[in-house]
Amino acid sequence: MIQELHIKNLALIDELSLELEDGLTIFTGETGAGKSILLGAIGLLLGERASADMIRSGFDEATVSATFCIKNISSAIIDELNELAIVPEENQLIIRRKITRSDRNKIYINQIPIPLGTLKKLGDRLIDLHGQHEHQSLLNEETHISVIDALPGVSNHKAAYDEAFRELEKAQSELESHCNKTKKLLERKDFLEYQLKEIHSIDPHPGEEEKLETELSLLSSGIERSTCTSEIMALLSGNSESILKLTARLRKKLDTLSKYDSSVEAWCEELDNANSVLNELDSFCSSYLTRIEEKSDPSRIEYINSRLSKIQRLKKKYSATLEQLVSLKVNLEKDLEDISNSQSDASQLQHAVDSCNKRCMELGKILSEERRKAATDFDLKISALISRLGITDGRLITVFNPLAQPSSQGLETIRFFSQTNPGEPHLPLSKSASGGEISRIMLAIKTVLAENDNIPVLIFDEIDTGIGGLIASEVGSALQNLSKSHQVLCISHLHQVASMGDHHFKVYKTKQTDRTVTLVEKLDRDGRVAELARMLGGVSDITIKHAESLLDNSSSPL
Repeated sequence: MIQELHIKNLALIDELSLELEDGLTIFTGETGAGKSILLGAIGLLLGERASADMIRSGFDEATVSATFCIKNISSAIIDELNELAIVPEENQLIIRRKITRSDRNKIYINQIPIPLGTLKKLGDRLIDLHGQHEHQSLLNEETHISVIDALPGVSNHKAAYDEAFRELEKAQSELESHCNKTKKLLERKDFLEYQLKEIHSIDPHPGEEEKLETELSLLSSGIERSTCTSEIMALLSGNSESILKLTARLRKKLDTLSKYDSSVEAWCEELDNANSVLNELDSFCSSYLTRIEEKSDPSRIEYINSRLSKIQRLKKKYSATLEQLVSLKVNLEKDLEDISNSQSDASQLQHAVDSCNKRCMELGKILSEERRKAATDFDLKISALISRLGITDGRLITVFNPLAQPSSQGLETIRFFSQTNPGEPHLPLSKSASGGEISRIMLAIKTVLAENDNIPVLIFDEIDTGIGGLIASEVGSALQNLSKSHQVLCISHLHQVASMGDHHFKVYKTKQTDRTVTLVEKLDRDGRVAELARMLGGVSDITIKHAESLLDNSSSPL
């Protein structure tokens, strides 16, 4: 519910704060007093477009804010707040909107800035405003089906159908994705096969290029390595001054010294070790030279150069590394395999779609039956209520239009048609009902849906237009009854409706410092008596007594 509404510098309002309560709240006042300004302010909180013309003359900005108590709110509102990361403090939600002449409008929920679209979405869940204005959800035919789905006995079947339809959409999406992918692959099949054939002709392997370059380096340096190895062997043992012969002579000399000095023996051991290493080196060089001679194959060098050249050309053509070429080969093989298997895969996916579609059809038929049952009772109740609310002999019927395929809403579209004049055909609400009649039809719908409606605040603008007498009393009683489960705000011109309110505000204009301002005053009993007397035709003893009688007897809801 709205706990407080604050308006500043909007049209004729300087600054105004209203504390609102549960139940039925009535706003009355002379024509032109400024009641529409209140609706405009609330409209801004619902996400309606703002204009600089709404700002009070002489000021650069206007603000509207409302404090909502959200102890008992729908899961949809909770989900919206969670998405925005908004945590209500003490079960309160404060929505504030500022409009400026520079068109730099700002919107906040609990001090968190939000875009206009988000405000509109959340506003539609918090407040339902009905009257002769654009914010009439009943004129949006897309909402009609949700009204029927809110009826007892229908919602569970709708939930089951929704789950089946989500599975159908998922299966259809997977099939469509597969078909699109296959189509693109088929269009490129020849090209893919050509690429794969070209890469297969080279058949590159991970790390191959590095191995070939290493081998080529060795083969290309065979002469240099052979010459160097031969020279090493010559130094070791190839002539009279070779290292091995010199170390043998050194060993004899050390043996002679060791006979006289034992400390020289350690050097004898070291020289023996060195001589062993030199002999091993001589053996290695001999075998290494043999290997060089065995591998000195010019044809192998030619092959490696040719192989590396082919790999380089392939890398350049595909602007890829060797590893990327190997990956490309794997991917091409997979894509071509997918094309080969596409018909089988498509068949399986189509089977899944058919199965989900069958399930949707089964649950959709059950849902349709429940909707029709509920709608039959609903139409009778609404028709009875709108007749009592001044649409004489009025009827509302729910029209079902079957669909060839399951949709997110079910197996049909649903539209409300009405007959507001006897003898005339049933037509869509937008073509058959006036603004006041739309409001009363919505009042009847809200009355029927009272226990299942999740929108906490209902506002009715001049719902009593064009009616009077007993019908006005019926409208008042309906509003009073509806206020048991909702906070209801109503702008009224009729004393019968105004007398039914739990709370009553008077809207009036006055002059302050040579400027006209709109003020709103909460009336006590004496104030209500005086206001009702005015609405009855003017304050007099007779109208005062009549007003007192109305207040004393205004507690008979439908």
